[in-house]
Amino acid sequence: MEEELIIELWETFRDHIPEKARAAAAEQFIDYLVDKDTDTGTLEGLKGYDPHLDEAIDLTLGDDDENDEDDFDDDWGEEEDDEDY
Repeated sequence: MEEELIIELWETFRDHIPEKARAAAAEQFIDYLVDKDTDTGTLEGLKGYDPHLDEAIDLTLGDDDENDEDDFDDDWGEEEDDEDY
């Protein structure tokens, strides 16, 4: 989906969502876009338009980054360095 279309959709609905519910709505909207295989670069391109979308994107993409870090083993190969050959 094009960035302009996503922003236009958000803008159309945002004005009808009470301010205190916009953060949750933005998270659901971004989750929906992710479920529809929206490219990460497209989501990053939305940042700077709306603070609620920015936070939702950071939460969504941040979760993926945290999981990647958990899967990475920082200690890889250190045991071999400690052994005498």
